Amino acid sequence: MSEPVLIMGDSGAGKSYSLRNMDPKKTLIISVDGKRLPFKAKDWPKISSDNPEGSFYIPARVSPYGKIKAAINAAVDNGKKSIVIDDSQFLMGNEFFDKAMEKGFDKFSVLGQNFWKLIEFARDLPDDIIVYFLHHIERDPFGHIKPKTIGKMLDEKGSVEGRFTICLLAEKVEGENVIHAQLDDQSCVKAPFGMFEKSPMDNDLAIVDKSIREFWGL
Repeated sequence: MSEPVLIMGDSGAGKSYSLRNMDPKKTLIISVDGKRLPFKAKDWPKISSDNPEGSFYIPARVSPYGKIKAAINAAVDNGKKSIVIDDSQFLMGNEFFDKAMEKGFDKFSVLGQNFWKLIEFARDLPDDIIVYFLHHIERDPFGHIKPKTIGKMLDEKGSVEGRFTICLLAEKVEGENVIHAQLDDQSCVKAPFGMFEKSPMDNDLAIVDKSIREFWGL
């Protein structure tokens, strides 16, 4: 069983920038919204018909889930060990706007089901694979955070953060981007005890990835 990891944060909190030290030969970045990487990306070639073994993939907006799963399977077959789904909340957002003129509530069930099944897929890969979901957050009136969703299905019938053993929070603190593994006032920020040396830690997914693999012997 592979390991899905949720990394939450506001826009500008440094989620994408944390990828800068990941090894392109062992990592696939899936840019859901098609944004450029916030660092020099010459070592991150796009997947194309001429380069199916690339490290950067922008899925088509229409019906992206099947394409994303196919890209992940191909990346695993080509030796990639870490998969990053950047801006994963836009999978729901884009699908919502594509269906905006459809009446009724069935579309919200489809949105929730598609995302739920993607998490399931991310758990059923080979044991040494880690799939990172980089995801925006929303806050309730009391300041408690949760992964951003659309509709009530994922919140009321399930729990996105509950599907992950590791839920980290990227945040800017006193002008520095950091990653939290736990916060006293945010119960959804969590990680196994002893997995990370400190919290907050440097905003570097390569360090996070190394710590997880060493802790579980992946």
